Amino acid sequence: MKNLSTLTKSALIALTIAGVGATAIAAPVTNTKAVTGSSEAVSAMQSKISLTQAIDIAKQNAKGDLVSAEFDYDDDDDDKGTATSEYEVEFISNGTSYEVKIDANTGKVIKTEQEKLDKEDMAEYSAMKQAKVTLTSAMQKATQSVNGKVIGVEFELEKGQALYDIEVVKDNQIYDVSIDANTGKVLSSQVDMEDDG
Repeated sequence: MKNLSTLTKSALIALTIAGVGATAIAAPVTNTKAVTGSSEAVSAMQSKISLTQAIDIAKQNAKGDLVSAEFDYDDDDDDKGTATSEYEVEFISNGTSYEVKIDANTGKVIKTEQEKLDKEDMAEYSAMKQAKVTLTSAMQKATQSVNGKVIGVEFELEKGQALYDIEVVKDNQIYDVSIDANTGKVLSSQVDMEDDG
């Protein structure tokens, strides 16, 4: 009887371990299904370079005031069908826009472009210069609001209101966060349905 009891205990322990192992194996499979939500969100989460690092790299290659920075994912970038992930960081100085493209995995500068701003862009830039909340402060507020990784930020004038449109990735979904550029108040925070795959 005693031996049977030990055997039963051993069997129970073995079943328990097998159950834990099956649960551990099943967990990543469940996650993988969630990952299919947005290729851009997944790629952004997996990128080795953060938006803040990309901005720092871009500052070494362009001058002026930071006006936008965003993660760009293209799952069919060229004839070979390869995917690319990069950051596009834009500065403005003396009526000229400087855009620096940076590889999101290596931090290497891919391309730098510049162009003269039109009147509409200059008006938007002027409004941004008068905003009480900085672009980097708005990024911090968005991170606190969604508790994720900022992958895009841009100043916009929408119906006369100055705001920052910020993209934050969390749980393989991209959230659009709008922040008032004068008060710092979070105006809205919602999942970006356009980026769901």
